[in-house]
Amino acid sequence: MTSLLKRLVRTTTLCITAAALPAVWAAGETVTVVTPLAAGSASDVALRIVTEKLALALAQPIVIENQTGASGAIGAEKVARAVPDGTTLCGCNNAILGVLPHLRKVPFDPAKSFKPVGMVAVLPTALVVNPSLPVNNVQELVAYVKANPGKVSYATGGVGSAQHIAMSMLEAATGMKMLHVPYKGASPAAVGVASGEVHVMFNAIGTVLPMVKAGKLRAIAVAGAQRTPVMADTPTVAEQGVPGYDYASWIGIVAPAATPDDVVNRIAGELTKVLRSPDTIKRLADNGIDPSVMTPAQMRDYMASDHARMARVVADAGMKE
Repeated sequence: MTSLLKRLVRTTTLCITAAALPAVWAAGETVTVVTPLAAGSASDVALRIVTEKLALALAQPIVIENQTGASGAIGAEKVARAVPDGTTLCGCNNAILGVLPHLRKVPFDPAKSFKPVGMVAVLPTALVVNPSLPVNNVQELVAYVKANPGKVSYATGGVGSAQHIAMSMLEAATGMKMLHVPYKGASPAAVGVASGEVHVMFNAIGTVLPMVKAGKLRAIAVAGAQRTPVMADTPTVAEQGVPGYDYASWIGIVAPAATPDDVVNRIAGELTKVLRSPDTIKRLADNGIDPSVMTPAQMRDYMASDHARMARVVADAGMKE
């Protein structure tokens, strides 16, 4: 089959697919996915991989708009107040929807301002240290921190970030206490640990994996309940003497609360197909990211549970912005 014929077949297939689905947008109308997260972050990478495929499935252009500021509140509010017609969506993570409302008053309600569309990905998280730190596992880290009070620091992407939550949970579970050094984003924080400015941090595997491979960081644990294929030889925190420890950041898509169900269901249906495609799975895995498929109803319940869990973590850690 010639390349021209392949393109014609592909275009015809898209047109047939679009015609078979209920019309919810004007032809060629752009769908904007606002994400209150920095370009190049693991969450941003996941959104871009998935929405590239989703645009083809919906036969609608999709653009990512990185709207950072106020720990994500500005971007989230923009979507909450947007016209609820499916042309403006939000790519939000648990730090924005699950944690931030417990830290301060925000101009949106995670449960009432948005209608869940679907999960996009879980971002497997690794515990990494600067190679100069004389620890090779969680037990050694805990022992070293307790033997050197006030001398060990950890980096995060900011107060209430995924990295802050993960480390606060580990401190609470082990009784160790380190100095918190917040950076303006997860990527600069990883660079801070690699350069030796800070000693240790939790971060998305997709963000730190190149530094681990280059020997600039040493991975000593993964934070989830199970090992991840991309770091198959790295044991979980729970395997290393912290039973029950389980943390993973997530990124999902939500719409303004009044968005019609038929619009949400159409996007959700195509999103599920995209996330289950072998090509998407491989591209996400190559970036240290695991796809996560949830219906709108499942995501609503998951968000509610995560919101309650994060309230306890924030309170136990005495976390304040």
